[in-house]
Amino acid sequence: MLKKICLFIASSLLFVPTTFAQSAPSASSRVLSIHAGGELSTFNPDWGCVSASVFSCWDRHLTGVAVVVDANHVVLSKLGVEAEARWLHWGGPGSGLIQSNYLLGPRYRLFRFDKLSVYGKGMVGESWMTIPGGYGSRRYFTLVPGPTAEYGLTKRLTVRLDYEYQIWPQFSGISTLPNHRLTPNGLSFGATYKIF
Repeated sequence: MLKKICLFIASSLLFVPTTFAQSAPSASSRVLSIHAGGELSTFNPDWGCVSASVFSCWDRHLTGVAVVVDANHVVLSKLGVEAEARWLHWGGPGSGLIQSNYLLGPRYRLFRFDKLSVYGKGMVGESWMTIPGGYGSRRYFTLVPGPTAEYGLTKRLTVRLDYEYQIWPQFSGISTLPNHRLTPNGLSFGATYKIF
């Protein structure tokens, strides 16, 4: 009986390592990766400023924070999806002006050089704006094209610079003014972490 137990243990010890040994795959396929992170944002709200440029009216910019989630390699190796929520609650041309965005859409890697990748994105969603002077808060359909540059610091940590040009085609801020589109645009800087 002791011989059988010793033989069983010896054969098990020889067999177990071979079950974990595998050859490397001859071709690797793209695997879905999820990145999540945050950004600091500064936006020209296109309210209270003659120019809608992101580089003008710095004293009237709204600032805030954003949460970003990217899913890469969803369908093709360069195609992914981005979701973001942004809250611009500080600064602005007057007390009480607030803008918030909730957006989702595809992103496509335009090129990659070493650890730097540049993406183009086109998102849609909803934006909220609280107008000062007691005019209340309203929501608006929003279209957002823009580029994103990402630089990989490590295998999991990436820093990013993002520009967005938002189009609110049905903006109607104050009932005494005619309806016209609003085009807030701004820059965001942040980081994402690869979850898997």
